[in-house]
Amino acid sequence: MADPLWLATAIAHFDKFPKVVCLGGPDPAPPDSSRAELISETLLATPYVGSGIKCHEAPPGVFAIKKPSDIALVNLFVRRDGFTGFDESVGYIGEDTALIEKLMQRGAVIYHSGVRVYHRRRAFPFAYLKQRWRYRVKTGQRPIRDRRVYWFLVAGTLTILIPILWIKYYLVTLILGARTTRLPKSYWPLLPFAFALHHLTYYFGILWGLVTLRLRTRQPTAPE
Repeated sequence: MADPLWLATAIAHFDKFPKVVCLGGPDPAPPDSSRAELISETLLATPYVGSGIKCHEAPPGVFAIKKPSDIALVNLFVRRDGFTGFDESVGYIGEDTALIEKLMQRGAVIYHSGVRVYHRRRAFPFAYLKQRWRYRVKTGQRPIRDRRVYWFLVAGTLTILIPILWIKYYLVTLILGARTTRLPKSYWPLLPFAFALHHLTYYFGILWGLVTLRLRTRQPTAPE
């Protein structure tokens, strides 16, 4: 569901800034979301410990994005002369990021908080974690150019192995999650456990992607 000014705001920005080739904005969960959907939104929207994606975090303002994953296909405008289609070799998951990465080489790609589309989240835990697993396995199966992925794996390993860090993890995710969520206060103490499932899914999904990639590359080719 698009905000009433969604289209008008985007067109006005393109008219004013002809060098902008692509424009995207926030994609928050709609107001009538269930509690299970709002948990998923909290996991994606919380700064520092969430998805790390601007369109999910929905910060105010207008700025050029730094990462092609900061805006998503669910809320995206591309100038007709700049759109060359999707890379079919990428397949499902990441096709929009690959397109935006190419567009960033051709001109300005902008995040605009006034260009808003309400996007329903998958319910936590099962539907949400299933989706996140697919995404992160795909992350591990591709060349990893974002160093944050490696830092995440290191931090995740240390947190799993050192019990004293569990308390710090609980407090950090509780504080940051409570500042972001639209859930009632009675749900706040449970947020760290939701974050733990979220991060463990990311952690083992990436590792499984790396393992399957290594196994795939080791398979002998058939003789001609």
